[in-house]
Amino acid sequence: MRYNVLDCTYAITLVCIVGFTGALSMVITSVNSSNASQRKFLLVVDGDKSSSSKLKALLKQFRYKVWAVNTAAEAAELCDIIMPALVIVRQVEDMTPIDFIRAFKRQDGAARSSVLVVRSGKEDAFDERACLAAGAVTCLKLPLHVETLYRTIQVAIEPVPRMNLRINTVLSVLINDKTVTSSKGKFATALSENGLYLLTQDPLPLNAKIPLTFEVRGKAISVDAKVIYAHRQGNQPNFKPGMGLQFVRISDQDQEQIRLFIREEVRKGIPASP
Repeated sequence: MRYNVLDCTYAITLVCIVGFTGALSMVITSVNSSNASQRKFLLVVDGDKSSSSKLKALLKQFRYKVWAVNTAAEAAELCDIIMPALVIVRQVEDMTPIDFIRAFKRQDGAARSSVLVVRSGKEDAFDERACLAAGAVTCLKLPLHVETLYRTIQVAIEPVPRMNLRINTVLSVLINDKTVTSSKGKFATALSENGLYLLTQDPLPLNAKIPLTFEVRGKAISVDAKVIYAHRQGNQPNFKPGMGLQFVRISDQDQEQIRLFIREEVRKGIPASP
């Protein structure tokens, strides 16, 4: 379903997370943004204040803006103002997660929203069938892998889901064995295990292939990449000029190095879960 609030369009999804140890505090941020990805807000409902900061920090690494509340009443009040793209429920102070799902479903605009449930495998009393009956489309068990949570959210709320986590970063890049310097306006600013985004004033034509070398975790990574999209100067004001590159030749070892680097960057500053 699409729900139009404050001139912004959101896909409404509910996620119930039971047993996650992360911490969250209420975050109120402006909705004034022209970038579609930045308009997606996540709401976490978690009565355990000591556990929510890690979840909030992790979700922010997914490049979303995150709000957090402790009670169902606070969640309902916030959703009356603006409906988030995603509601994540770990535990609620004033009702069970299942009752929260049912109450949320009764709110205007949420009747046709999808529901995802993430629960701890240690909770024998947790009724997965009841969550599904309340409106959940699937259940995930904790502990979650970063990639699992990312892909679940992508499938839930993005029209074109990404299956591989990407991060913002700055990498020194060699193209055709020549150093590309930032003074020329060319360097990598986003990285996934399958490609990167290279800033440049002169992007190459679509499907052009180029050899790249860059360093990750102290190791030189050599790949062949293909241009799959480009943003040219002045054509799209919300994007810096450059080109999206897909790796078409990369070794399994180099891909694993990138994967480990991304995990480390995503979890940087987030305390380890027990």
